Amino acid sequence: MDRSLTNIDIFRAAELYNNRFDEYGRNIKTVGWGSEKDQRLRFEILFRDIDPAGKRILDVGCGLGDLIPFLDEKTGGNYSYIGVDIAEKLIEDARKTYGASNRSFYVGDIFSITEPDIDIAVLSGALSFKSEGIETYSQNTLLKMFSLSKEAACLNFLTKYVDFELEKNQHYEPEKVFGWAKSVTPRVNLFHDYPLFEFTVQLFKN
Repeated sequence: MDRSLTNIDIFRAAELYNNRFDEYGRNIKTVGWGSEKDQRLRFEILFRDIDPAGKRILDVGCGLGDLIPFLDEKTGGNYSYIGVDIAEKLIEDARKTYGASNRSFYVGDIFSITEPDIDIAVLSGALSFKSEGIETYSQNTLLKMFSLSKEAACLNFLTKYVDFELEKNQHYEPEKVFGWAKSVTPRVNLFHDYPLFEFTVQLFKN
């Protein structure tokens, strides 16, 4: 599969997050979110009408592992977790903070994952930096997540329906992403009804 991002692009993104960690440490600013409240809302939408209890969860672009407290709250600890991120300093911190027998962390991207028996794959905010080939990479990421998952793949994207776009950010047409999803499954949800400049798509296996 053509990922359409070079190793240089991935290195630059990893360097950005590693540098943020050096500056901010374990902080919401390191992963680029405005507030913990907004991040919590993203997690709620990713798992809207989905029960993660008893499931094996793959967290793509896991950052500092911030999804883990959410999963603990929702399941009482009844889940297993795989976190993957391109920034090694974030993964190292996530291992120190959240390492447990039901959790594992890897440095890499979705295309380096070979773990079996994933029930639900999620991605939050990891496809938001503009670079050459990012749309093709994002489409292939969505398809790869869906192929790995036995139940569902859930991702969020910055939306084109905004008053302005920062030059560094990649915004997506919801209609186009919906088309990507419908090309592999008839069971697709797209949520654009929450108060953030983004949308979430859920793809379900038949």
